[in-house]
Amino acid sequence: MATEGQPSGLSLTRYRHLPAPVKIIYLGTTLAAIVLFVLYWLAIPVAGKVISGTTYFYLLFAILGFNVFIGLGSSRKSRDYAPPWYDYLLSLLLPATLFFFLSHSNEISTQLWTPAPSIFHFVLALVLGLLSLEAGRRVGGWGYTAVLVLSIIYPLFADKMPGVLYGFSLSFQEIFSNFAFGADGILGLPAAMLAKMILGFYLFAGVMLGLGGGEFFLKLATALLGQVRGGPAKIAVLSSGFFGSLIGSITANIAATGSFTIPAMKRTGYSSEYAAATEACASSGGDTMPPVMGGMVFMAAIIANVDYAAIMVAAFIPTVLYYAGLLVQVDGYAAKAGFKGLAPQDIPRIWSTLKEGWIYLLCIAFLIFGLLYMRWGMITPVYASVLMLLLNVITKRKSLTLRRLEETLAYTAGLVNFGMAIFLSIGFILVGLYKTGMAAAVTAWVVSLGAGNVFLVLLIGAIFNLLMGMVGLQRTSYLFLAVTMAPAVAMVTGIPVIAVHLFIIFYAGLGGLTPPVAINAFIAASVADADTTKTAWTSLRLGIVLVFVPFFFVLQPALIMQGTPWEILYHTALAMLGIFILASGLEGYLIKFGKLPITQRIAMALGGFLIAFPKMAATLAGLGLIGTVLILTTLLWNRK
Repeated sequence: MATEGQPSGLSLTRYRHLPAPVKIIYLGTTLAAIVLFVLYWLAIPVAGKVISGTTYFYLLFAILGFNVFIGLGSSRKSRDYAPPWYDYLLSLLLPATLFFFLSHSNEISTQLWTPAPSIFHFVLALVLGLLSLEAGRRVGGWGYTAVLVLSIIYPLFADKMPGVLYGFSLSFQEIFSNFAFGADGILGLPAAMLAKMILGFYLFAGVMLGLGGGEFFLKLATALLGQVRGGPAKIAVLSSGFFGSLIGSITANIAATGSFTIPAMKRTGYSSEYAAATEACASSGGDTMPPVMGGMVFMAAIIANVDYAAIMVAAFIPTVLYYAGLLVQVDGYAAKAGFKGLAPQDIPRIWSTLKEGWIYLLCIAFLIFGLLYMRWGMITPVYASVLMLLLNVITKRKSLTLRRLEETLAYTAGLVNFGMAIFLSIGFILVGLYKTGMAAAVTAWVVSLGAGNVFLVLLIGAIFNLLMGMVGLQRTSYLFLAVTMAPAVAMVTGIPVIAVHLFIIFYAGLGGLTPPVAINAFIAASVADADTTKTAWTSLRLGIVLVFVPFFFVLQPALIMQGTPWEILYHTALAMLGIFILASGLEGYLIKFGKLPITQRIAMALGGFLIAFPKMAATLAGLGLIGTVLILTTLLWNRK
């Protein structure tokens, strides 16, 4: 089953089957798009004029349009073969349509072609819409396509829908016209995401992967944790965190790191299901691991009108808390099972590893410095990519070869293809939400349903996210809640808008681990050749910390770096202690005390939750409960 996060951007399989002339065009269009992105951000005139607005959006879409169907096969199996004739036809039709719109971009922006001025223009909008649907299907699967089709059908009958679903109806022509030409279609959020924000990060991820950054971070994780008990599982957690910080894609993370970590875990005695579940959970944190986070975070920056760097800072502590909880659980499991670390000869030396890969760490530090301190904006990852290339040249590294440079651009092209397909297709969802008035209606309904109760409103959003995430529709779920629930919660409760958006994003990730259709767990199970149902339930148990962490940070701004340094340090320490005890109770093992009977497990889990809960009374109660349990354990039970 394909999902919204299908890791097509990391695969060079389809690219290797392309004829040489097509490869040149494939890489050349990607390079041209990056150059255009730089010209836009630096406001460099072309032919005496700065490219911006509608002209820039259509031009970028048109340049990248050729690659979408060439790079994305109609099915996963088709990526093992050269593109068929119809992929070439679609790859010519998409940019041709966009270039026509480009030639009329001034008219579109000034005269507002909504609806289209003639049948001919409507037919072209329809062609673009159908091509976008097919592109969305190729990366999102049939479930995502069904959501897109529903977004087209709903506006036709919105004025006949009951209750909160009632809205303004649109004709078929108005739907596709708004999609192709309107600010609520592809010229809105999709254009802003691809053309203004994420393209530079795709380049940074492609350069990092193409020049060996992925291998370095995997090696670094092995050097740091390979020798401890349960080393392979902890390597999976750490390496997935590192890798996720580069690519911002959960399933791409599973495919890339899981191909190494899952076999390593199985060789040391872990069951296929546990190995797959560990990798699925570890990769799920990559969506919010700075500096290169998932597409939902970029959506949040635009929808909430906040700086990407601010979200990057806000996501750091919650993501670390999640990984800390996961490490505690895999450590407890390894201790109970008696698993050891890797053999010394299989563990690289830490200093030699750092000496070999210091360039990657320096470039990530430079990226963070540019985003947070220099405030260079979305051009920063381009600067970081150039720095990485220059350092490779200056240090005369063996990894800098023509083959590596080709792979770097091919990786970038693959990531851009995935983004292009997703961003074009979500235009239909935006039209369905905004033009019908449904977004405003649902916002009002959520406020009235919650009756001012923040927990109830958040719980509604969490449940919806879980249901949608279970079938691989995390982005769709986030997009819907971001324009409906998020403003409602922020308005009613005063909770920082960044915290609300991160809350939604975290629960979308949990949905990918939740049975019966835990799509992220299923993908990991396919890599491990494991039972999908067992893997899903194990994933949910390991990822259960994701249930609690969002409620902690949404109620305590210090956990998203909003507060004084003392407040941030104090509440982070409490949250870390609470997560440690909570995860120990959930896993049934506590360091120095060994295995825990069921009564202690329940008490530890409850106590850990109370300690981390951002209310003084709850924290004191949790500390008292845990203190009592530990004293009784020491006095009445034998240590194991």
